[in-house]
Amino acid sequence: MRIFSCRAAAVLAASLTCTAALQANDHSRENPVVTAVKKASGSIVHIKVEKRGAYSKREVTGTGVVIDSRGYVLTNRHVVGGGESVRAVLADGTETPVEVVVEDAAHDLAVVKLPGGRTYQELRFGPASDLMVGEEVIAIGHPYGYRNTVSTGIVSALDREVAMPEGETLTHLIQTSASINPGNSGGPLLNVNGELIGINVAVRQEAQGIAFALNSDMVQQVLSRALSAGKMAQVLHGLTCHEVVKDEDGADRVQVVLDEVASKSPAAAAGLGKGDVLVQVAGAKVMNRFDVERALWDSKAGDAVEVTVLRGGHATTATLTLAKGDGERAQADMAAPEVQWNPAEVGVVSVSGNEQK
Repeated sequence: MRIFSCRAAAVLAASLTCTAALQANDHSRENPVVTAVKKASGSIVHIKVEKRGAYSKREVTGTGVVIDSRGYVLTNRHVVGGGESVRAVLADGTETPVEVVVEDAAHDLAVVKLPGGRTYQELRFGPASDLMVGEEVIAIGHPYGYRNTVSTGIVSALDREVAMPEGETLTHLIQTSASINPGNSGGPLLNVNGELIGINVAVRQEAQGIAFALNSDMVQQVLSRALSAGKMAQVLHGLTCHEVVKDEDGADRVQVVLDEVASKSPAAAAGLGKGDVLVQVAGAKVMNRFDVERALWDSKAGDAVEVTVLRGGHATTATLTLAKGDGERAQADMAAPEVQWNPAEVGVVSVSGNEQK
């Protein structure tokens, strides 16, 4: 009887072990790619643009990604450029008209604005400067109208320059093996942490496994000028900064370092100086120069906002009293790295009267 009990106990233990193993395996199916896609999916937008051809209207579709919770969506300029009307389909299926607020032909970037009155899920930028050749990346978009299509690949090369048949050149590009097709244009390229490290822009039609994305560092530089606090809120702060990526991984691996503080500016009056590390601006955590600008969009001249910096390894808070800035229209500064593309390399494919880009 004792022997039987021991055997029964052994069988029961083995059964419990198998059950636990199966449960563990079920959970392990959610790998980093699945987690990253879940993290990003609510920020992906389907862009529909009505354009007029020689004899009729046609619909061009592409992809966009929400980069600010107030409804600002980043996409490619070639997706929305020349459109008579632009609409966006959100992750929840809501379709709404949008306003084009930035068109930057030199870098093939555009920003459209969703209607106000709600908070949208935004996708955070990650740095492109620490990308490694061979690391896994994820592309999400709407190729050929198939919404929310996910493909994976690796970083094949960095800082790629591609000569186009008509003489133009794509520069500062991430080359990946992630499958990109017409309709992916403007969509996000993610790392396995679910961070936005590129904007998918082009494929080589005659090749397989060769796709290109605008790198996030360049994109943020363009956005910080095209959507600066001066242009969005007519305020002046006097801060010039750049991103520094630390070796270790983690949420705080990117630091925003002050390069320069304009003389007689609000930043100078607040006692901020070169080498300070910006941590928070107006209550918002900042991880890149674009974060600094958008933290002040809801401010006005004369507002006193708190800025937290690291100085000598210690946190200190300064009060920044904003001055009146310029109100010029949102046009990207051409001093940013120039990135051009050739529409022939992206491809325009007709499907039942529709086109995808």
